[in-house]
Amino acid sequence: MSTSDRLKAEIAFHEKMFFTSIAVIFAILGWTIEKARVINSILLIGVFLVTLFAIGFSVWNYKQISALLEELENA
Repeated sequence: MSTSDRLKAEIAFHEKMFFTSIAVIFAILGWTIEKARVINSILLIGVFLVTLFAIGFSVWNYKQISALLEELENA
């Protein structure tokens, strides 16, 4: 497998992970809004932590995609 093919495959993988994490963020926030009246504080803290993790994961994937695109451009 050539370098450019490997980079394209890595970019495709990170794109899928990026969009999955965005979907998780929206799903968690939607669920939280729907259950706002009956959610307890411990569950709310858990939702907040998962949302922060998903946002961090999205940012990390975006940076990975940008770096791989730059590497692909130079290859």
